[in-house]
Amino acid sequence: MAQRPNNSSRRTPKSEETSASHVITKDTLDSHIESVSSKADRTSVLSSRFRPDEHITINYSRVYYSQPVRSQPLTKVIEKSHLMQWQGQKFKCRIGITLENSTPDSDWTIGLAQACDYLELSNQFEAAGRYQWEFHPTKSGLHKMVNDSNGLQWPFYSHETCLLEIVAGRPLFYSSFELHFSDFFYPTMQWGMRRNKQTSWLTDVERVQHFKVWLVAIKRGKNHPKDGFPVCSYSQFRPELDELYVLQAMEWKYHIGLKFDCHMPLGRRCKSINDAQSEQPRVLQTVDPIPTSALVPPNCNSCQSLIFYPQDKNDVLLLKAKPADIVVPWDRWREDMTMGYSNVANFNCPTPLPNLFPCYSGDPLLESKFSSNRSSTPTNVVRRGFASRCSSKRR
Repeated sequence: MAQRPNNSSRRTPKSEETSASHVITKDTLDSHIESVSSKADRTSVLSSRFRPDEHITINYSRVYYSQPVRSQPLTKVIEKSHLMQWQGQKFKCRIGITLENSTPDSDWTIGLAQACDYLELSNQFEAAGRYQWEFHPTKSGLHKMVNDSNGLQWPFYSHETCLLEIVAGRPLFYSSFELHFSDFFYPTMQWGMRRNKQTSWLTDVERVQHFKVWLVAIKRGKNHPKDGFPVCSYSQFRPELDELYVLQAMEWKYHIGLKFDCHMPLGRRCKSINDAQSEQPRVLQTVDPIPTSALVPPNCNSCQSLIFYPQDKNDVLLLKAKPADIVVPWDRWREDMTMGYSNVANFNCPTPLPNLFPCYSGDPLLESKFSSNRSSTPTNVVRRGFASRCSSKRR
């Protein structure tokens, strides 16, 4: 039987090739239009210089206390043989933003910064006196606030979930991100303290602390050194070099009071917990000027000290925990923190010396630009641990 010729090997006549090559389908036309449009968009991006007030949109802002699981209490108290721990409610901050097409002419850092402007934290031991955590910069009146970063960079609460870095010269394309962090207190303290051959027992814990949170965009100065490696590009906010934009402000105020009877067996020593918050976290409608201290070193954990204040001022004032960072020489620090007491202990100059950071005389307010953002993923934005969660356990 004769085989049919193999049609697949048949060559198309030149006239047919020419005719076929000029056939334009709807898909081809749509693809061409999309390509032209994309090129136009990219050209538009390159011609639009990045500005926070034009190219950052805040999609949502949420600040709140997380609710306990099922029937768990708001505050968890753990009683152990030699010490007690308590864990308070978690404060949550979540900000959703969109960055729009543009090209930055400088490096920028966008993120969440937190600072403390009030602290009262004391542990009372019967009639003997109280242990108190304090920030020298605010107690002395030298600064109005203390920045609350993680101590690896300033001013952002964390470099993992709280900041975005934008690189100069690289186009930004429409993208959305969430900046977020969680903050809570989990301090530990002993049941009793030995003074003058007598043991005094823990009776009261009082903590009142106020915080401000800001969404800021920082335009990095051309002479600002990139000294933040490996955490981020820049280790600090430098007021003399950088330009600050404040996009939004929030605040939260936390109060807790606990009472104890250490003569009771373990598990039954906590008599009462007052952890009802009179004010809930809120997003502020206006942005007040920010003092310099809120965005620069030192941070809360590194500048705090623990001092025992005796009920009788003739008794010994004891420095239990020294700060890692200070803003004045040690002699001045000691003078400020021992004022009114003549009998002091453990206030000798430590070795090695604490880190000495600048003290901003008068704590001048920062020149900032507030952006009124519109409500609604750039490829060159460096996301530091965007998917991970960041929490802070406090003393």
